[in-house]
Amino acid sequence: MELPLIIRLLLASVFFLPVLVSAQVQVRVQAVISAVITEQLPLSGSVLSPRNSNLSTQESGLVVAMAVETGDHVNAGDMLLKLDAQVTALELERLLARQDEATFAFEDAKRLADEGRRLIENRNISRTQYESRLATEAQEAARLRQLETQVSLQRLKLERHTLRAPFAGVIGYRDAELGEWLSAGSSAMQLVQTDPLRIQFNVPERYFSEVRPGTPVSISVDAWPGQTIESAIENVVMVADTDSRSFTARMDIANPEQKLAPGMSAHLVLQLGGNSSVPVLQVPADAVVRRRDGSAVVFVVRDGQAIAVPVRVGRRNRMNVEVSAADLKEGDLAVTLGNESLRSGQEVTAVRQ
Repeated sequence: MELPLIIRLLLASVFFLPVLVSAQVQVRVQAVISAVITEQLPLSGSVLSPRNSNLSTQESGLVVAMAVETGDHVNAGDMLLKLDAQVTALELERLLARQDEATFAFEDAKRLADEGRRLIENRNISRTQYESRLATEAQEAARLRQLETQVSLQRLKLERHTLRAPFAGVIGYRDAELGEWLSAGSSAMQLVQTDPLRIQFNVPERYFSEVRPGTPVSISVDAWPGQTIESAIENVVMVADTDSRSFTARMDIANPEQKLAPGMSAHLVLQLGGNSSVPVLQVPADAVVRRRDGSAVVFVVRDGQAIAVPVRVGRRNRMNVEVSAADLKEGDLAVTLGNESLRSGQEVTAVRQ
């Protein structure tokens, strides 16, 4: 039985309706751009002290004065402890007395030598007497220089009975106590520098070409949530760790308020890219469609059709993703909304964002 014509037309319109609707899909698009991409690379690091010294005395002796306790802040040159130096001081006094005696003897010998120089001109003194006076002057000068050296050495020994801070920092621990005998070279205390402090971290080798001195870094620590320190990498160690396939980078941070302490964990965000980088093609992150097989495509609108362009995805920042493809260029209109259900060649209506 043949259906009436009107019924056949209605059925045909129902079957072809999805095709008509699909031909008028409206999508949002945004132009592909070529620009330097700034990538944010989050890493973890440690807060270290650039200087951490176990201090010791250069002389042996009994501790007669202790000026610091564990945790004390000290400045460079501050006295930390003092050894008994009575014997050394007395020896210095004896040498000073001998130096004074030698000074008088030298001055007298010099006077006689100067007098001999005048007398020899008029032949009022024999050549032997003249040369004897010159020899005595030279001997007394040599004896005086020797005693001056001994006095300087003894003063140095006396100074070495006092241990002073070689740099500003905090006393980490103390091994010496009042009344204790210390041998030269034995550990007396630990001094840790706290201003500035060093931030040190490992960077994966894939970023070796992008991380260099001057790379901006944002630093935060758990002790001060919500606060960041803006700095820049100062040094990159050009030797990679073969186990982790990473290399070390670091910078020093001023710490006058003592907000940071050695041993803290640091959270870092490196700003990679910048003026020294090469411009690359970029699309909004929403324009990249991931396939089940792990590949990625970007739909671009050309002549009213959505064309799927296979791409290789690279770095990303907050807004855009680096993409590379032979059939993609700056200015192409990439679909950013409505691309999940598109098929290549489908007719679309593009609306710019």
